[in-house]
Amino acid sequence: MTRRRKDEAAADRPASRAPAAARASAAAEPAAPSAAAGASERIELPPSGLAAEILAQLGGQAPGGAPPAAGRDRVYSFADALARRGREVEESREQPESWVLFALAGETYGLPVSSVQEILRAGTITRVPHAPAPVRGITHLRGRVLAVVDLRIRLGLPPAPVDGKSRILVVDSRQRVLGLLVDAAQQVVKLLPSAFVPPPADVMTERSHYLRGVVHLERQLIIALDLDRVLLIQDEDLAPGAPGEPDEKPPAD
Repeated sequence: MTRRRKDEAAADRPASRAPAAARASAAAEPAAPSAAAGASERIELPPSGLAAEILAQLGGQAPGGAPPAAGRDRVYSFADALARRGREVEESREQPESWVLFALAGETYGLPVSSVQEILRAGTITRVPHAPAPVRGITHLRGRVLAVVDLRIRLGLPPAPVDGKSRILVVDSRQRVLGLLVDAAQQVVKLLPSAFVPPPADVMTERSHYLRGVVHLERQLIIALDLDRVLLIQDEDLAPGAPGEPDEKPPAD
């Protein structure tokens, strides 16, 4: 009877050790990295944007360090992830702005292309009595009467006669179409917003609030104007004898 009990105990012994061995083996295995840890890693796309370099950098993983997508549409999911990442990188880059450059009294000024509809040769400009001081007159644009503002007068520069180089910038400001008379139109350039430097404080006054900034371009200083502000006339601009007010005299008999 005693021998039989010993045999039964021996038969049960391996079964009792099996769970302990399994637990020890599981404890010895290193823990697999969590998906959250990999998701926190950022993948920077190469500047070239070539597919071969992108795939080599990703190393077979989806953007963001996540495991490759599973399922029948895994290729499309991977392409969508790449497209999203490309848009994020593109949006983070500073985008250049297009500017129209023109001349006034030997200096170069600029306005955003988005506010300039077209550039015309300066034709006949008809004077209008009692018009605000910067208004040179009116002209016709395809059957429309267009008010023409002399930017020389507006900026306090001496007036100049209209010649073959004179141009009218047709601009859109505050849902109104106006013409700006300038000495000459030069070119369209692309400038980064960070390239603009605020004007020096010692040259800024209450009457120069329309200056947006200055930028150096190929040894040339460009003065950027705020269109909406440059068309706002303060009281002192209209006062008699104010600098830049046109001196209209009747012709001599």
